[in-house]
Amino acid sequence: MRLREELKRRHGAPFGVTRVYRLLREATAPSPARAAPDPVPTTDALPTEVAELRAELQRALERATLAEHREEHHQARWAGEIHRLREQVQAHREAAHRLPQLERELQDRSRELAAAYRRIADLETQQRF
Repeated sequence: MRLREELKRRHGAPFGVTRVYRLLREATAPSPARAAPDPVPTTDALPTEVAELRAELQRALERATLAEHREEHHQARWAGEIHRLREQVQAHREAAHRLPQLERELQDRSRELAAAYRRIADLETQQRF
């Protein structure tokens, strides 16, 4: 309660919406320095300003063209990279599908090799006798 009284005494209103809006009005009120419009350029300065603006426009267009070229190059590069990675994924998928078949073939060859070693061992024992 004492705070509101002190604020009203110091600022004319208790701390609230009224004070906030008053302070905003004071802060945004046009000052004499801001109220004056920019001076109108003389006709002598216009051709120079137009030339400067045209040069600035040309530089901006050149920058935009360069940025567009960079973006196209960037997009083409990453499209190629994505294509290459998709091909790798497809190759890995195909290899993953072939893997069980290759494992079966390896087991078959291992059994055949073991059988051949046994047959060799049998034949060697028969030759000794």
